[in-house]
Amino acid sequence: MTTDHVPSDVLASANRKATRRLLPLLMALLFVNYLDRVNVGFAAPFMNADIGMTATAYGLGVALFFTGYVLLEVPSNYMLYRVGARKWLARIAFTWGLAAAAHALVTGFGSFAVMRVLLGIAEAGLLPGILFYISLWFSGPQRIAVLGAYYVAVPLATALGGPSSNWLIHHGTNTFGLEGWRFMFAVEGLAAVVLGIVVFVALPSTPAEAKWLTSAERQALEEAGRRDARQSAENRSFLAALRSPVTIRLAGVFLLLTFPMFAISFFLPLVTAALPGSNAHAVDLVTFVPFTLGAIASWEWSRRSRTHGLRAWRFSTPAVLAGLAVLVCSYAGDSFPLLMLGISIAAIGIYAAIPIFWSVVSDSLSGPAAAAGLALINTVGSLGGFAAGYFTGWLRDLSGGYQAPFTVTALCLVLSGLLALRSAPGRWSQEARASTLERPHA
Repeated sequence: MTTDHVPSDVLASANRKATRRLLPLLMALLFVNYLDRVNVGFAAPFMNADIGMTATAYGLGVALFFTGYVLLEVPSNYMLYRVGARKWLARIAFTWGLAAAAHALVTGFGSFAVMRVLLGIAEAGLLPGILFYISLWFSGPQRIAVLGAYYVAVPLATALGGPSSNWLIHHGTNTFGLEGWRFMFAVEGLAAVVLGIVVFVALPSTPAEAKWLTSAERQALEEAGRRDARQSAENRSFLAALRSPVTIRLAGVFLLLTFPMFAISFFLPLVTAALPGSNAHAVDLVTFVPFTLGAIASWEWSRRSRTHGLRAWRFSTPAVLAGLAVLVCSYAGDSFPLLMLGISIAAIGIYAAIPIFWSVVSDSLSGPAAAAGLALINTVGSLGGFAAGYFTGWLRDLSGGYQAPFTVTALCLVLSGLLALRSAPGRWSQEARASTLERPHA
């Protein structure tokens, strides 16, 4: 096998096997991770009443998750790069599951804040670690498709997490003497512990460790990865990548995207519960329908981008559309249908944009630069999560409603799309690399 050519049939076979073996487990990790991150929003109406927390206190509590997360994101991804994905991802899942389950023990703001910080510390490095892991196995257009399918787990976690969390809350009341929201935290947290054990047993760290690949398939994946490294915008040392203009520009775009994503996830159940005549079914509906549409959009938009190329407008258009939709929500008042319409369009836009963003990041960085850049970008994005938690709750208490928070959220989405058009690296304006990797060599 030469350096410049990879037989298409061997690489295609390796990609099919890797997708079939790895993608379901990676999606399960992301699904349970986001479920344990956003289930606090479904617990909030009951938990806040039981332990006496205001919207500001709740917002600060959920925001504190990001303090430990931000501090340890880059070191965590460095450890994954050093010790291997299987061990480190298993460790992350096991410890975050214990921290998530321990939310069942909170008795007031102090203990709630401690649990959120511990959850962030335990979870740090998961998302950039998995994205780095995917970059070791998939390249070019195939990576776009895998990232699109992988990121479907995020809106699905919100869409299915609402009904499942509410079911556990209402049917788990008095189970083992617990309130329903405590039972929900315990069950969903322990699911991550089990998943961590599965990851440790079943996940190979690199193609070289995959016994279910032939030697030719392992070599094909490794050669495709080396070709990606030669063509990437950045392939430097771990520390140098942290100062890279490419990394910094992409981090700014992601910061403006994550604020709206987390603001909606953390506060949508509270917004819906505050509507006149609202009940648990309304909360389920306003999470299930929009985020199911978001999952479909994530898959379909990624598929189209894989076929037609990564261009800046493929990120900017859905981001700006989502911003305009959230602006509609700010004027919804007590109208449940208008809120549903606005959130549905916003979810479609946000979750169509996210896999395109990460595809560009993975395409622009490789090697140590990928491990560092992915961690730094996600760290900066986590600051958006912190701001979304605290600032949204504070602004809601200050203004007496959600119009002002919705307006700020809309502005962030629009700015994210516009910033991507102006400051994204050259890779955004190029066609995705043609599938020479998938063609037979002469």
